Amino acid sequence: MSETGDRAPAAPEAPATPGDGAKHPVPTPPKHPLSTQPIKLPDADRAPGAGSGAGRHSGWRRRRGRRRGRLPETAVVFVGPMAAGKTSLGRKVAKDLGIPFVDTDAVFVRRHGAIADYFVAHGEPAFRLLEAEIIAEEVARPGPRIVALGGGAVLAQTTRELLRGHPVVLLMTTQAAVLRTANLARRPLLRDDPDAWGRILEERRPLYLEVADVTFRTDRATKEQLARRVAGWMRAQGRKQRDAAPKDHAEPGRTNTTNTTNISQEHDGA
Repeated sequence: MSETGDRAPAAPEAPATPGDGAKHPVPTPPKHPLSTQPIKLPDADRAPGAGSGAGRHSGWRRRRGRRRGRLPETAVVFVGPMAAGKTSLGRKVAKDLGIPFVDTDAVFVRRHGAIADYFVAHGEPAFRLLEAEIIAEEVARPGPRIVALGGGAVLAQTTRELLRGHPVVLLMTTQAAVLRTANLARRPLLRDDPDAWGRILEERRPLYLEVADVTFRTDRATKEQLARRVAGWMRAQGRKQRDAAPKDHAEPGRTNTTNTTNISQEHDGA
């Protein structure tokens, strides 16, 4: 007993050891007891390989395959006047859909040099002949793709006849918009004669309308808006092809679209 009458605290007992005769030694409890609650692993509910790089790429390929599966199984062709946006919009739509894009003017330049120089050296008839051959080669490649043609490609009758078997998008704009946005340094015709654009368009307009299935105005919407609308139209053409093929085995392309109906609907992003 202490002087205050309180009992002194007892000293803690030392844990038993095998050598002191204890039959059931008591283990020391851990400082941080393990949780008894179930633990959900991050990937427990995912398919095998979903977290791996291969799994991610596989899922992306499946999604891209589904996107491409809704598209026409032939080339979609972009036509229109100079500087209407065929290359820039075509490249954007193709990238969004995960399909190839081809600019036939660029193919010509890679094979034969600058178009303006070829005109001077060989004349326009020789150029149009080679241009038509390149177009026929590119649109004949199988599978979904976008092919952008030069502004004067529709002058060749063989090209116009060829386009009857393909969905054709006509991109239109105005002379004011072209002069405001075009790089005139790369377009000497517009730089030297700004009114030439309007004159050439009026000469070629009937040919554009002859081959086109649908028209989009590139001066009334942003590139992103136009890309969404064009992609939607392309998917609709793909559905028409698949719906019509089992019934009448129609040739893919223009045979499954209605030119007079589609061309009357001009899309401007409104």
